[in-house]
Amino acid sequence: MIASVRLWFAALTQREKWLVATAGILAGLSIAVFAIIMPALSVVEKAALDLDEAVQRRGRIVAKVALTQGQRPVARTAAAAADIGLLVTQSAAEKGFDVIKSANAAPGQISIRIDQARAPAFLAWVNELEAQNIVVRTATLRSGANGTVTVEAQMQMGAQ
Repeated sequence: MIASVRLWFAALTQREKWLVATAGILAGLSIAVFAIIMPALSVVEKAALDLDEAVQRRGRIVAKVALTQGQRPVARTAAAAADIGLLVTQSAAEKGFDVIKSANAAPGQISIRIDQARAPAFLAWVNELEAQNIVVRTATLRSGANGTVTVEAQMQMGAQ
C-alpha cells in the first residue's frame, strides 16, 4: 500500500506535489486543532467554571450553616475602625468574588464592580457586610452568562 502511494506521488508533477503536500499539512493542522487543542482548552475552561461554582456554593453553605445555628455570619469586631476598601475587597476575595474595579468615592465609601457572581451568594455576602456595619447604598445586578450576574455597587460605612 505504501509503495503504491509512493509510486502515485512520484508520478505527480512538481505543482501537484506541492498541492498535495499543502493539503496534507492543512488536514494535519485541522485535525490537531479540532481533535486535540480545542478539547483540551474546553476541559481547562470547564475546570475554571467548576471551581468558580464550587467556591460560590461553599460561600452559600457557610452562610446557611451560620444562619441555621442562630449565628450571624462571621463578623469582625474592629470593622468600623478599619478601611472600608480593605474590608470589602478582602471579604470579597474570601467569598470567591473578583472585585474588578475598586475606587474610593469619599472617606468611608467605595464603588465596586464584580463581573461574575451568583446572585444568592452575592446577597449572602451583602448580608454579611451589613453585619460588619457596611451599608450598600446602591446595587445594580445585570444577568450574565451561566446564571451569573454582573454587580455594580456603592457601599459606605454605616452609622454607629
